[in-house]
Amino acid sequence: MYSAVADNSSESESFSELGARALVADQAKPCQCELLSVKKAARIKKYCVTRELQKRAEKICSTEIEYVFSDHFVQADAGEQILQPLHKLCLELNPGIDEESEGVAIHYAPLYSVPLLEKEQEVILFKGMNYLKYRAAVLRDTIDLKSPCVGVLDRIEQKLKDAHRLRDYIIQANLRLVVSIAKSLTDRANSFEEIVSDGQMPLIRAVEIFDIDRGNRFSTYGTWAIRNFLFRSTKKGRKYRKTFVSGVESAAMGLSDFRSTPRSHESYHRSIQKVLKQVLHTLDEREQLILKRRFGLYQSDTPEKFREIADDLGISTERVRQLTIRSLQRMRDVIEEQNLEIPEIPEII
Repeated sequence: MYSAVADNSSESESFSELGARALVADQAKPCQCELLSVKKAARIKKYCVTRELQKRAEKICSTEIEYVFSDHFVQADAGEQILQPLHKLCLELNPGIDEESEGVAIHYAPLYSVPLLEKEQEVILFKGMNYLKYRAAVLRDTIDLKSPCVGVLDRIEQKLKDAHRLRDYIIQANLRLVVSIAKSLTDRANSFEEIVSDGQMPLIRAVEIFDIDRGNRFSTYGTWAIRNFLFRSTKKGRKYRKTFVSGVESAAMGLSDFRSTPRSHESYHRSIQKVLKQVLHTLDEREQLILKRRFGLYQSDTPEKFREIADDLGISTERVRQLTIRSLQRMRDVIEEQNLEIPEIPEII
């Protein structure tokens, strides 16, 4: 069930060589020897060789190469600046069972076969993946379908293969996001295994379209993508969606549960406040007041209960709750549009 993405241990050696291979290939000049050998072979077996090569070229030209463009890709030293760090990192990374897998059922161990990525590692892998796709797309534009160069086709296919390998590594390192979210959505109709399997689809897509140049961690964007997908596809998720409509709300609602600890009070609390302050201006005065009081942004810096806010405003507790949810729903689009980073709180997810 997880083999397509999660179990790549057999490719660990090729992964360690990926960076060096990508760097050498990027520095190579357009080849001519392969084309000559093909022409020589074509004279011996003209139809089979040339037709096979043309089919291969046509397939490459018809394949969509999707990547997230970066201004760094067109710089004169792009290959060196992007692929040198990738080369070094690929030598350091070694897919294997991570410490977090201790105590996990053996059939879930592949989900933890790659350790969590540090921010710098994440940047290198995402840039490397998209740069390889970009270079493959550039080379594809040079293909002559009437007389395709086998060397160019080889380079394109290898770049796409290496980019796919990097993508799988990033996915593997973030499968914990799917697991943590799936735990809260398991019910009679949806088993844990089914939800984890379904959650891999939005994770894969999120990796493919994430823009690392914006400066945010992938875990924030990936959590959004996975939760939104699973919340729509599971009954329990749709129920949670009515209450916890966004990552901000999930985190903010948790302040009352964790604010007594030094970590949540000093770190998480400040982080949540910072995110809310950035988008509060999109609401009217009453909605701003409710959220400020509910999440500790008003005077005392202590989150207030719905009942306390309702008594002061002269409305029902249920009405305050509804206004809170509605306000957070309106803020969610702004947060997603600005791609703000929401602090991770594993206990809430």
